[in-house]
Amino acid sequence: MKLAPQVEDFRMKLLTRKEYVIRGLFGKPDAEELLERSQKIYIYYITPGPKCKDASMAGKDQKALTVRFDALGKVREIMVHDAY
Repeated sequence: MKLAPQVEDFRMKLLTRKEYVIRGLFGKPDAEELLERSQKIYIYYITPGPKCKDASMAGKDQKALTVRFDALGKVREIMVHDAY
């Protein structure tokens, strides 16, 4: 949660970076979605996610960072938003 303002500041600098750079910065994603045409989305929960022991935040202002990669493994979109 402490990093949320910093993520917003350098969010645009992460565009076109490779997947391994994102994994190096944020580690293994909390969740991953596979899309058509070899695209994928990494989801990093900023607040405690649904799998955390302290799920007291469940349903309350949960925030997540989502990173969308194209078929070449480059970042095409990165957003901080309410978790789904």
